[in-house]
Amino acid sequence: MSDIMPVWLNSLSRDGCFIVVGRAGIDLYPTPAGTQISSANTFSSDVGGSAGNIAVALARSGQNVELLSSLSTDAIGDFVANNLRNYGVGLTYVGRTTGRQRTSLAIAEVNAEKPEVVIYRNNASDLTLNETHLEKLPFATAKAIIITGTALSSEQANQQLRRVAQNANDSGCPVVFDIDYREMAWQSPNHAKSVISDFCPYVDLLVGNDEEFAMLSGGSLSEGKSYAKKFATDIKVTLYKVGSSGCEIFWNHLGKHVSIYQVTAIKPFGAGDAFLGNLLSHLVHEQNWLEAIRTGAAAAAMVVSRQGGASAMPDIESLRKFQSETKFGL
Repeated sequence: MSDIMPVWLNSLSRDGCFIVVGRAGIDLYPTPAGTQISSANTFSSDVGGSAGNIAVALARSGQNVELLSSLSTDAIGDFVANNLRNYGVGLTYVGRTTGRQRTSLAIAEVNAEKPEVVIYRNNASDLTLNETHLEKLPFATAKAIIITGTALSSEQANQQLRRVAQNANDSGCPVVFDIDYREMAWQSPNHAKSVISDFCPYVDLLVGNDEEFAMLSGGSLSEGKSYAKKFATDIKVTLYKVGSSGCEIFWNHLGKHVSIYQVTAIKPFGAGDAFLGNLLSHLVHEQNWLEAIRTGAAAAAMVVSRQGGASAMPDIESLRKFQSETKFGL
């Protein structure tokens, strides 16, 4: 399985940047850890949102990365922009909205067992993409474009990103799609299934967890796994995440399971973003899928054992140290 070489994988060695598309917002966490939102007196702040977190994960692992999104022209938008910039994320393709659109807010309990998470995305600014920015995306040199599923949840953004994905395909720029299903962002699960399914033909690497693939198949977990396997051909790859059981990779009728690193988790969120960002960063340097998945698994384990979203993403040195000192496998 380590010799998987779909043609598009070679593009990751190009000199350009990764482009990550989707939401970046502000996260608030009740403090101290374990405090319920309803009884909290103080909160800590961080950058969050799947696209924002993936971009930070890539930047902290040494990659050149640009975010494609929009932030509101207010103090919250400034907070997110300033923090992303400090993490090394490029904002060349980030617009600023001046109307009623607002940057997303998430309030999440730091609790490993069923934490309460409240997300406000009314008139979300990240669904308003700047046409000028879309026309200037460097597909011919970019390593890959990474699109998070929530970015497709409005009709306008969906149509824009179809054109983006088609241009990426035409330029030989790999399209990575993280299903990133958030029920409250969609009209219904059937709407999400329809839109995402229609988008999948543009995708080279499809990433999701077991519940997300079940939604995409319109059925059970077993039907979701069948969908994941069916998507994988000689040129397309599926990463099927199963939480504490690890990850399965499917390609060209082959499959392989990869385990996890053992840690004490304090929260469940952020792991998938760390996983994908660090997996792709590993593939830039070494085209070995199994080792890339192990690298992503290590980053995910670190994030769930730390408080915060973007700030929990490991740098190269801390990730290597973690891998050398932490038990791998169940």
